Amino acid sequence: MKGTIRGRSSRAASSMLGAASLISAALASGCGGSPPHAAPTKSPAQPALEAREGRGERRGTVEQREQREAQRAWCVYLEELYERATEQSKGWPKFEQCTRMTTMASPRMLRATSECSLAALRRFDGDPFTAAYAEEVSRCGSDAMTATTLPRSDLAPFMAVLCGRIAGCGDLDYDTCRQSLEEGLGPQLERAIGAMNSRGRQEVRACFGKLACGGDLGPQISACLEPIMDDLLWLPG
Repeated sequence: MKGTIRGRSSRAASSMLGAASLISAALASGCGGSPPHAAPTKSPAQPALEAREGRGERRGTVEQREQREAQRAWCVYLEELYERATEQSKGWPKFEQCTRMTTMASPRMLRATSECSLAALRRFDGDPFTAAYAEEVSRCGSDAMTATTLPRSDLAPFMAVLCGRIAGCGDLDYDTCRQSLEEGLGPQLERAIGAMNSRGRQEVRACFGKLACGGDLGPQISACLEPIMDDLLWLPG
């Protein structure tokens, strides 16, 4: 046997995503202040609320189905990788376990990474656990994340939570925070959050709302993102 799928494919997965290095910049300190007061809004009518809830449930069902299908595509890739690594074609014993797993990757990002990685594997001759193969597949995760980059408008709710917290601490006024983040870390945040599914995005927003006051902000933002990014691709233990 050339090696285990966990030990050796993890290098390829890491090279594809480079998740831990997405956010490395710290923000400059600024004057204290408070976030702008939101204008009061009327409570929505009950029928409109129920309609939105119904649409939300339908979107959740569709995403769950797409998530399962995308995870299965990833498992197909891992199975072929296992067969190449062990030089046998009897199937992968952990295939069914793999299909039951869930990650934080958006279905679109996961499927794109899976299909690209499988195509790269089939083009590659010989042992795939080499630097040459890692280089071949390194573009897969990167390209998938680029393709699923979050539109700037969709980043706004995350910025509102993050800068609301920072402004509430008195570390930086709200408008300066928004401008600094969007100009400095905006592209990285759009790329990272765009790769996540709704569950991952909810966890990031919740984490942004709990940042500690004072101290270095950059590592705190990284600490919110990195666990989610590390859970984009499932690998067997």
